[in-house]
Amino acid sequence: MPKLEADHPKRRRGADLENAVLSSAWELLQEVGYQNFTMAEVAKRANAAKPVLYRRWSEKSSLAATAILKFGPKLDVTIPDTGNLRQDLIEFFNQLIKIFDMFGAEKLKGLVTDRLKSIPMGKLFSASNSENKLQTAVEQILKQAEKRGELTVAELPLRVLHLPSVLFINEVVDQEAVTREVIAQIVDDILVPVFTAKK
Repeated sequence: MPKLEADHPKRRRGADLENAVLSSAWELLQEVGYQNFTMAEVAKRANAAKPVLYRRWSEKSSLAATAILKFGPKLDVTIPDTGNLRQDLIEFFNQLIKIFDMFGAEKLKGLVTDRLKSIPMGKLFSASNSENKLQTAVEQILKQAEKRGELTVAELPLRVLHLPSVLFINEVVDQEAVTREVIAQIVDDILVPVFTAKK
């Protein structure tokens, strides 16, 4: 007697398969965190074969990162203008840590380290000292502060302008998370004193 078609669900393909896998990955990541996140469990939840996952995502960090980019909080970064440099810097950097706010440090532990293994060292080192959106945004914040008389941008060496990017990247790499408390400490203990030293 032939089996019913319902006993043999159609195998997902293309965008349908990708959406099922990424949805499953996102749900699992929220439930168990990155350390206990496995390709096997994602495949099981998505009703997909594990080799299919590995053909699209070579490692679990790639799959987890893709799921976060698709379903995680979007970075709609704006340039704050609160009336003082300290608060502008704090509010700006707090916008960049939405994913850490959502998950907490422990649930994302290991993800940054694993992703860094696939990034060429040259690209990683150049990220903090080349033209980038983070540095451009900080420069806008500094120009606002200059108009208020808090500092003089022309007196700041290039390495000082790179400092926020370096400190933020270092915190992500070293601690695998950035908290609001840490951002306040960096701004209060390092950035504001350095930026305003020659006022």
